[in-house]
Amino acid sequence: MSTTPDDSGEFFWWDGLPYTLWRAHNAVNRVLHDAVKSLGVTVTQLGLSVHLAQLGALSASDLSRGIHITPQSVATALARLEKLGWVNRQPHPVHGRVVLFTLTDAGRDGVREGSARMAEVTERVTSVLSEGGAETVVNELRRILLELDGSERPMEPLWPVRGL
Repeated sequence: MSTTPDDSGEFFWWDGLPYTLWRAHNAVNRVLHDAVKSLGVTVTQLGLSVHLAQLGALSASDLSRGIHITPQSVATALARLEKLGWVNRQPHPVHGRVVLFTLTDAGRDGVREGSARMAEVTERVTSVLSEGGAETVVNELRRILLELDGSERPMEPLWPVRGL
């Protein structure tokens, strides 16, 4: 691929991988947004709900650390999910100042529907790739994430809770 219109060898940012990833991210994000919009949630809110469904009760700081978004963004998203009836808050049974969030039945229903919609988007996106291409792209993107974000440790609560 040419680096400039006149092949001078000078780097043009729109030819680079970061720019292409950014454009792809924006395109996929638009499709994801449209897929979940009628659920009344954002992709971030659905993602937080999915983590709560998979991992059980978590604090806002657990979620923030786990998916590398700001605590303020998580707090805003959880407030919206609480207003929708998707999550409940409760004090941590041992560390009373820690607030835990759990999914409600409505939240579990939303996660099921949202996951089905995400599967449709996944199929649409991966269908344009060659055989095995999706696995290759995912593996390479994980390598980038590991380099830029560090550990691939799974999300876990800072203050584990048993029996919730």
